[in-house]
Amino acid sequence: MLVEDLNQLKGLLKKGGRTIVIGSGAIGLYTANELVKRGKHVLVIESGGTNLGGFPSTSYSSIGMKHDGIKNGRSRTLGGTTNLWGGQLAEFQPIDFSGRDWMPESAWPVLFNEIAPYYRLTYENLGIEHEYQNDDKVCKSVLGEKPKFSEGIEFFLTRWLKIPNFAEYYRKQISGNPKFQVLINHTVVGFDSIGEQITAVKVSDHKRQVHKINGDIIVVAAGTIETARLLLHSASETNWACPWGHNKNIGARFHDHLGGRVAYVYPYNTKNFFKYFCTIVFKNHKFQPKIRLNNEIIKADRLLSIHGMFTFESSVSENLTYLKQFVKAAIYRRNISGLRYLPSNLFACGKYLLPLIWKYVYDHRIFVPSKSRISFMIQAEQTPRKESRITIDPSVIDENGLPRVILNWQFFEEDLLAIKQFTVCADRALRKAGLAKLKIIDDLYEDAPSFMQSLHDTYHQSGGALMGTSDRNGVVNQNLKVFGTENLYVAGSSTFRTGSGANSVFTALAFATRLVDHLTSNHEPN
Repeated sequence: MLVEDLNQLKGLLKKGGRTIVIGSGAIGLYTANELVKRGKHVLVIESGGTNLGGFPSTSYSSIGMKHDGIKNGRSRTLGGTTNLWGGQLAEFQPIDFSGRDWMPESAWPVLFNEIAPYYRLTYENLGIEHEYQNDDKVCKSVLGEKPKFSEGIEFFLTRWLKIPNFAEYYRKQISGNPKFQVLINHTVVGFDSIGEQITAVKVSDHKRQVHKINGDIIVVAAGTIETARLLLHSASETNWACPWGHNKNIGARFHDHLGGRVAYVYPYNTKNFFKYFCTIVFKNHKFQPKIRLNNEIIKADRLLSIHGMFTFESSVSENLTYLKQFVKAAIYRRNISGLRYLPSNLFACGKYLLPLIWKYVYDHRIFVPSKSRISFMIQAEQTPRKESRITIDPSVIDENGLPRVILNWQFFEEDLLAIKQFTVCADRALRKAGLAKLKIIDDLYEDAPSFMQSLHDTYHQSGGALMGTSDRNGVVNQNLKVFGTENLYVAGSSTFRTGSGANSVFTALAFATRLVDHLTSNHEPN
């Protein structure tokens, strides 16, 4: 049930027996739906409405390295950032959890083998059946075999959701299940508690009136920036004894992925190269081929986790992108803008329409014009630093009474060597496989610090509420419960100690699946 008037909750404000989820993005709606499936009564609270919207510029400031994602990578809307997301799913690797002695405080309190089963369950919850979760099986069906590379480089596939917008994906559940309630246009601004028990959340409506909603379990899934802002603001309030008020780790060790072009690609044989690296469409599922360093070479050479992918640019790239977005908008009943451009885009792509259809139906590929310029792009983990953090400025208050959030994103030149080594290894591996050679960007090849300024964030905001073994090194425990509380949890990539090379959402969803297990089978303080 979707409501935007508290009166529509029919007197449930003071009644307990519910789980409150703060935030209606990927993690919030997914967590709520899985809890409802297990018979729980869930109320999701979203600060935005149903129309796409962002955060007012007065509510945030970026004072460190340029960070586009704080403005462009967040959505204050039902569905959250899934309104902007392509829906790509990628798993972390064992080394990402185990800790690396060259990366201080990188060990997680949860190991890969503890989270791996939840990747499988999460795939299935999102409609990706078991047979499409295995790279070897997909490659055997489409490529004949999974390609193998030398130099510590390995080939893998990411998976893409058919419906990445979670507001649309869960639309029927929200409208059809009375236990699944979503309150929009209300912002959580604080909490009430009795000792370590959080008893209610405080919400501000469009008139800036504050109301209290009681809940038995509270899950903060508001995104990395807003989660830190809410926890920091609550800790700064003087009219209550905040259970986490003494914790200095809130907001600390913010990190994102570094993205950008590292080389241009010159295939030895375009047909063979496209065979392995063009996007795969098989049995109505979409897979993107990528490469990465294996765990062994990362450990041996003390490197970072980095993903490499290939992009294809041609004279009709923008036209093809327009047509893809047009079809998606029509399928998912979104507002279709720029309709007048449809004929010109169809005309520009006219000679490619038959090859596009043929490639899609018979070769299980997304069509790429053969004369496309190919770039090698990276998505690189950064070494988390204490200097990189989220704080608040109480002297500037937004329309809901929350302080401005300040992001000081920092990354350091020493990560340059890991990016260069990965790119050199990729070049050697592609050459030895007879597929292509790379023309590495000069500044990167020459170890010029200026190269780091050409990289950008990738909207994968993480950290600020780290998983730890105690409040000395974290904000939440291995079950995502905030230290000092009995029933307050944080779900999302804000809890990640390190970033891997993989997109953050899927691992956050896997931890949400694990959290649902914990809340429904063993909700005991620990």
